[in-house]
Order: sequence, then structure tokens, then C-alpha cells
Amino acid sequence: MRIKTKAFGEIEVSEKQRLFFKNGIFGFEDMHNFVLLDTEAGGPFYWLQSEKVAEIAFLIVDPRLVISSYKLQTSKDDLGDLEVEKEEDILVFSIVTIYDNPQNTTINLLGPIVINRMKHIGKQVISLNDSYSVRHPLVAGKGD
Repeated sequence: MRIKTKAFGEIEVSEKQRLFFKNGIFGFEDMHNFVLLDTEAGGPFYWLQSEKVAEIAFLIVDPRLVISSYKLQTSKDDLGDLEVEKEEDILVFSIVTIYDNPQNTTINLLGPIVINRMKHIGKQVISLNDSYSVRHPLVAGKGD
């Protein structure tokens, strides 16, 4: 399947890259079909790209690369929506927000993106650990 993307122009994507978000992403509840793309440079970042709207793409990263002790705490209902059978089937990402000054880049630890990699289902959830922030500094030494 071919899609238009924000970062790469028109590309071919495989079924393995496709994800379904029944409830969309917060603020984009009417968008349900996304693809998970590697960044061009590789590394720890990925793009969560809308299949239908090229301009809608989220830069995401595994939050444990920023806070090694990060632990997903979510409701059983959320895990049920994702049809999780085994904990190792889930991937957890945080949305990255880049500002004019890259030193101010933040990640959303409170509202992680959780993906059942076996069933290709995703959901943005609210962490039950309210000590996490929606604007946690990505760069070490900034903020917390």
C-alpha cells in the first residue's frame, strides 16, 4: 500500500506497519489508521503517521530511553481494548514535541501510545502514575 507522509513523501508501507486506533489519538479522535515508520536516520525515534493525512504524523520514542525506570501503569480496560494477552506483546511510546529551541524538546509521559504489536492495535492511554508529566524534558538536566 502506498501512502503520502510528512517526512518521506510518498512511500510503500507493509501490512506489518499498519496500526488501528479505535479511539484515535487525543485531539485527533477521528483518525484511526496509522503506520509506524522508522526515522530516516534510524535510532530511537519513530514516526506514527496517519495513513490518510500526510500532515498528521507524530514523532515518538520509547520513554524508557529517557527515564530508565519508566513503567506503564494503565487500567485493565485499556489493556482489554488492546487485546493484550502477554505483556511482551506491547510497545510503549511517548509523543515528542519539538520547539524552536531544540533544548526545550519534551515528551509526553502521562499519555503514552501503547501498541499491541501482535494484533496491530494502538491506543493512547492516560497513565495511572500521575507523577509523570505531559511535558517532560527530553534533554537530560532540563526540568525534573
